[in-house]
Formats: sequence, C-alpha cells, structure tokens
Amino acid sequence: MPPRVSICIPAYKAERFLAETLASVRAQSFTDWEVIVTEDGSRDGTEEIVRAFAATVAQPVHYTRHDPNRGLPATRNAGIEVAKAEWIALLDSDDLWTPDHLARCLAAAPASGPALVFGGSSVFDSGSGAEVYRREPPASGDLRAALLEGDLVIQPAAALYNRAAFSAVGGFDPRFPICNDFDYWLRCCRAGVPLFYNGAITLRYRKHPGAMSNKSAALIADSARVLLANTHGFPGRTPAAIRRQARSRLVNAARLLRTTEPLQAARLCAAALRTLLPG
Repeated sequence: MPPRVSICIPAYKAERFLAETLASVRAQSFTDWEVIVTEDGSRDGTEEIVRAFAATVAQPVHYTRHDPNRGLPATRNAGIEVAKAEWIALLDSDDLWTPDHLARCLAAAPASGPALVFGGSSVFDSGSGAEVYRREPPASGDLRAALLEGDLVIQPAAALYNRAAFSAVGGFDPRFPICNDFDYWLRCCRAGVPLFYNGAITLRYRKHPGAMSNKSAALIADSARVLLANTHGFPGRTPAAIRRQARSRLVNAARLLRTTEPLQAARLCAAALRTLLPG
C-alpha cells in the first residue's frame, strides 16, 4: 500500500537547517507518510543528513538530485513526479512543522474531490528564535478573495493538496522563480479547487538573511507578474480588476528600487503602464 502523504522537500545548500526540518517530520502524530528530498544541483552534506534521518524512521525516505541547478519550481515538480501518495505535502528545507500539522490538515480535508488544505504560519527569526509575526486567514470572508487581495498568504510548507487538485492544476510554473506558490494557489482557485484552513498555526516559517521573503522588491514584482498571468477565470473578479492589483504591486516594487536600482525601477514602471492596455 502506498503511504497516504508524500512529503516533498526541495533542497539547495540545505545542510544548515535540514536535520531540524526532518526532525519535525519525524515528530508528526500522523505517521503514514514518505519523504522525498530533491537536491537542486548543490553539493554539501544534504545527502548524508537524509541518509542519517532514514536510519531513524520506519517510513520510506528517498533522496534524489539533479544537475545543474534548475530552480525551486522545477525541483518541487521533480519531487512530486516520484511521489506515491494521494496527498502531497510541501515542506521547505529550513521550515518546521508542529507535531499536529499533517493530522490537522487531513482532518480539515473533505472526504472526496479536489482540495487544498493549509495551516497558519508563525514567522520566526532564525537567530533568536523569537516570533516576528503570524500569518492566518481573515476571521471571516472568502478565502479565495483574501488570497487574491493579499489578505491571505499561504506558505508552501503549510500546504497539503491531493491528486485531484494536481490533476486539475498540474505542476509549478518555472516562469515564476519566487512566487510560484502564489501562482499555484491562484490556479487552484481558477480551476475550482476549494481551499480549507486547518484552524491552527502549524508551521514555523524561518526568517533569515538568505530567505526569499527578504527580497522585497523582487517578490512584489514577481507577484505582480503572477497576477497578470491569472487575470482570466478567477471567481468574482474581472480581468481589469486583477490588472489594477498587478499595476499597484509593480509601482510599489519600483518605489523600493528607485534609489538603488533606477533602471530596474523604470522597467517596472513601464510594465505597470502596460497593464493599462486591454487584454
């Protein structure tokens, strides 16, 4: 029998935090899982850490790698391609689950049909361990609308989705190196995949100098490009409304770069102006 959950972990120069991340998997109260670690072209102690972890658990643990470096979307897709379970859990190599993460997500999932389930996130400082802020859905309202408007942020490592959702949406898009997860959630919404909150903070999201979330201007600009790629078919929103949101984000990214990278800021302003064209 295949496991019920495949945990897909992309790894690039991951040796610093990977053992702690894998320990949070071992501590899960739900135990019917497999782990797939895919190393993305780096060569450090990742493979040895995975082998050592495999020796401490009864569940299947797989290590794969590819060369050269292909980027995060392709690495996520590579892990998903070899996953055997009905449910796919995403986990980044430096983040941590609470022991009830998988159990809560599965309890919140419907009995059938496509589904994307997620937990809330506690963002913590890697150096001090102190919580910086939390990411939870709004107390009321449509989760899809909150996601589109930026009132809901679903961290990849907080998400669990099933094969029915994957069949409707496909893999992660390599055109979006930073916000491929945001693109995926929007594509789920456009495909009619319902969102479910597991009701708790079940992810500890590590914030450190190398984290993608620290690259504010690039993140905002990439999220705008994601919006422009998902203008059509989003429930309850017109393409013009989504283009307005994208334009606002492009302008904000340009403002962040106007002093340090004026040429890139000008390019972003030009992209913002193009959103005024019909399409």
